Amino acid sequence: MAVRRSQAIQVYKRLGLVLAVAGFCIYAVINLTGPQGIKALFAKWKELQEIEATNARLVSELNNRREKVRILQDSAEAREFEIRKKLQKLRPGEKLYQVPDPEPAAPGQQPN
Repeated sequence: MAVRRSQAIQVYKRLGLVLAVAGFCIYAVINLTGPQGIKALFAKWKELQEIEATNARLVSELNNRREKVRILQDSAEAREFEIRKKLQKLRPGEKLYQVPDPEPAAPGQQPN
């Protein structure tokens, strides 16, 4: 009788273990396929890559602006040129020629 009882306990332990593993597997499948699962993870990775690319572009722009500021601080000629360009001023004797941009050709038309 004691042998049967110990065998029954072992069977129940195994059954409990199998049910626990099956429950965990079902829980994992539901969570991985749900709205916060694998699809959300890939979406976050894609968003992270886009943010990193934007960050790299902004760092590049910042470095370019810092270099421009350094050049303007070091060079009086560069400062004068930028000021004249912003204010659209000319030195005595200089002439400004403004040429309009050509209008883009309509799709399917050949440029003249």
